Amino acid sequence: MPRLTVEFPEKAYEMIKSLSQRQGVSKTEVLRRVLALYHYVCQEVEKGRKLVILNESGGVIKEIVWYNN
Repeated sequence: MPRLTVEFPEKAYEMIKSLSQRQGVSKTEVLRRVLALYHYVCQEVEKGRKLVILNESGGVIKEIVWYNN
């Protein structure tokens, strides 16, 4: 498996660390999941789809504007 060394600002590192602890997975696994989600969202936006946050009854709370460059 290829290896990659990455430097993060302190705030980003703390976010990764927090997610790792809350989810009970490694920091590497957090980054794998984030990358998979990012890839999926980019693909869906390219198809003209929108990213939204829904409440429990299915109402839109927030639409997240996503730009692919």
